[in-house]
Amino acid sequence: MNKKSYITFDEMLDRDPKLKKKLNKEFAKYQNRPKPNKNLKIGLEYLRKNFNLDLFLKNIVKKNYKYWEEGNMLNRIINYGFEKEEVYKIYDHIDAKEYDKLYKLADRSVNKFFLKFTNNFEFIDGDIAETSEYFWGTFIIYANRNDNYYLFLEDHNPENRGNCLYFKSINEKIILNRMNKLIKNIKRLNKLPKISKTK
Repeated sequence: MNKKSYITFDEMLDRDPKLKKKLNKEFAKYQNRPKPNKNLKIGLEYLRKNFNLDLFLKNIVKKNYKYWEEGNMLNRIINYGFEKEEVYKIYDHIDAKEYDKLYKLADRSVNKFFLKFTNNFEFIDGDIAETSEYFWGTFIIYANRNDNYYLFLEDHNPENRGNCLYFKSINEKIILNRMNKLIKNIKRLNKLPKISKTK
């Protein structure tokens, strides 16, 4: 049986006391956030109007590069396209039906999903790889704002849904080759290349 090619979130924190302290501070802020307003419902219109594209492009590289996180691109949009206090507000007030609808759309069609928020992104290509334990998906999007290509890797296992930014480039040929190489390696090794992975 293949050994794990990743470390758990708790193991990573034990190895990095500064990060652990920082996350504990963020958790304290979350615990002390304003109480939810029962009369407030957040949906697509609110997300689209307040989505900060420049903040998203900055944070997706700073915080999600080869760092595995639960959820799909909807969670990346919320977590990285809004300021932290706003993220808390969204998760506390987002309409459950609206959230489920957008989450499923992000799974079915990344291109259509991004168009709900901005016309900045273009879907370039995607591929899949299946191992004995998981079903992996990859896709590349191009950002008109900064002329960069982004390669994302996703785990489609229903019990362990997650994704991360795997590679970034200004060259389309390079990033397409990187995606093809990644898919081939997953199939050949029957496991995911080493990245930091949360629980």
